[in-house]
Amino acid sequence: MRPSVKMPWLVALLLLALGGCDRASTPQDAYRYFHQQVRKGELQKAWGVLSKPTQDALTERARAVSEASGGTEKPEPLNLFFANVPPPPDVTEVSLVREEGNEATVLVRSPGGDHEVRMVREPSGWKVDLSASLQP
Repeated sequence: MRPSVKMPWLVALLLLALGGCDRASTPQDAYRYFHQQVRKGELQKAWGVLSKPTQDALTERARAVSEASGGTEKPEPLNLFFANVPPPPDVTEVSLVREEGNEATVLVRSPGGDHEVRMVREPSGWKVDLSASLQP
């Protein structure tokens, strides 16, 4: 039996769908992706893995810095945030501590020590949530 002409289109659509799968399908994957993008200097991609509340808090902080500087500093939250963060240490392990609904905690192990990171699930996938640590 000869394959249908439509078959290559089906395969192409399947490959496109698989290629477009969310990189943040688990909290651990989302954190690993975030860490990788920060290490590579892909700050726009790393910004995209921050939760909406984290992005909102950083945007507000950048606006406050701009106002306090009399407008000499542009309100660019991405640059403000990543300029003040030292390069992250190598990560040896990212494991799930707990997951309840749309919230999770991952344990990040590195030579510098272990720490827990809060993750939240948003419509686009799991995100790193630093909003609690950004509160004044």
